Amino acid sequence: MITPPLDPALLAWAGPPVLGAFIGYLTNKVAIRMLFRPLKPWRIGSIRVPMTPGVIPSKRHELAVNIGEMVGQHLLTSKDIGEALSRERFQDHLYRIVDDMVRDVLSRDLGPAASVVPRRFRAYFKIGIRTLKYQLKSGVHGFFKSEAFASTLEEILIRELDRLGKRSVNEFLSHDDRQAVYRFIEDFVGELLAGEEVEKWLAAYLREQVEKAASEDRSIGDHLPESLAFLIVSTIREQAPRLLEQLARMLAEPTMREKIICGIRDAINGFLSTLGPLAAMASSFLDAGSLEKKIRQYLEDKEEDIATWLKQPAVQDRFADVLGQQAEKFLATPIGALLDKVDGEQLDHIFQETAHQLLAVLRTEGVRRTFASLLHDSMESMLDEGRRPLGEVAGRLLGPETTVSLQRTIVRESVTLLRSRQVKSIIDSMLGTMIDRLTARPIGVLRDLLPAGVRRGITEYLVQQINRLLQTQVPGLVDSLNIRRIVTEKVDSLDLLRLERLLLSIMEEQFKYINLFGALLGFLIGMANLLILRLG
Repeated sequence: MITPPLDPALLAWAGPPVLGAFIGYLTNKVAIRMLFRPLKPWRIGSIRVPMTPGVIPSKRHELAVNIGEMVGQHLLTSKDIGEALSRERFQDHLYRIVDDMVRDVLSRDLGPAASVVPRRFRAYFKIGIRTLKYQLKSGVHGFFKSEAFASTLEEILIRELDRLGKRSVNEFLSHDDRQAVYRFIEDFVGELLAGEEVEKWLAAYLREQVEKAASEDRSIGDHLPESLAFLIVSTIREQAPRLLEQLARMLAEPTMREKIICGIRDAINGFLSTLGPLAAMASSFLDAGSLEKKIRQYLEDKEEDIATWLKQPAVQDRFADVLGQQAEKFLATPIGALLDKVDGEQLDHIFQETAHQLLAVLRTEGVRRTFASLLHDSMESMLDEGRRPLGEVAGRLLGPETTVSLQRTIVRESVTLLRSRQVKSIIDSMLGTMIDRLTARPIGVLRDLLPAGVRRGITEYLVQQINRLLQTQVPGLVDSLNIRRIVTEKVDSLDLLRLERLLLSIMEEQFKYINLFGALLGFLIGMANLLILRLG
């Protein structure tokens, strides 16, 4: 088939626009190609061909700097990052991540604390435990040595003692318990009085007190209450009539009468022996035998008269006055004067016998029962059958001043005890053992140990702390990262072919339209030239 020749007129009219369109398209195509190619400069001899390498390869560093500045200062600033972190979507995502992590940790069945710590950090964990023990011990001992501890302990102890003092005795000792205490005291006193050492002690104590009184030149009456001394003298006076009646009965007894006669005879012989040379002459006038008979005869004849005379009120009153005066004189006699008449052996015997007699009385069953009954009744009366407050009982037994002093002593001794070396050693041992047991004890499942709602609280707290950290530290982190420099270095280090593909993939559609626009522009220019030529 033969193709008909093209119409010259058609070529004349279509040729310039079509050629202009081709030239425009080809020019733009080459221009876009020259943005990337050639990758390296072309040289003719030693002369570099202009426009080589391409625009982007030759200006790659400047491009990287500009991109880095745009990203670092305008596209990815710390303010933009902070706003992005505050968005609800990011916060929800962060909350889910933290909640999943907390849920995972709380759901694990954890062993001892040492096993939870990663192996490479266990040496540091041991050092931390030793440091914790040291710091805890130092803190406790330092607090014990402080004045704040002493004042706090004093306040607590006094408050507790006052509180205890307001409680009744029955709250501490029931009636049966108190009876057991009374029986114990009774048995203890009984065993104490039964010992020989008590008798020796009492004799020595009596002698010591008597010798002390003698050294002070005091009399028996000085040691007796005035009412008791008066009672003794009054009693002696009242007993005078009975003594005279007893004397009358004694004179009627032959045995007593013979003793009186013998006493008179011995007194006469003693008197005659004191006369010396005159004794022989006096004995001739006083015949002892005849005098003895006369006295015996007189006593027999005057027995009734003597008894009657002794019963006379005047005689009895006179005798009572004499006895009273002698008793008063005896009570007023210095003890030292009385002791001078007794030698040391006799004095020891007197005190020993006195102590023995006193203890014999105290050891009798009746006295013991009386003491037990008196102890029981007195104590129960003082305790108001156990209803009286303990503080009031202490006040009665010790006195207000002694009670306050006792409280202060308890506080002072308690502080001293807690600061002592022994307590310090005990506390060190206790704290060390406690921490060792806590660290050796399996932690278990934390979810089972924590109350409901704690997991949510932990999650919210962690999210809050992470947000606070991000808000306060991200600007500084972004500045320290120097995103501008990172982007610049990254773009500067890209392979030129990869950079070309990257830019072409982004602007390929735009480059196509640029080429078509060049073709259209060349077409229009060709048409304009054609019209100018034809019209001219």
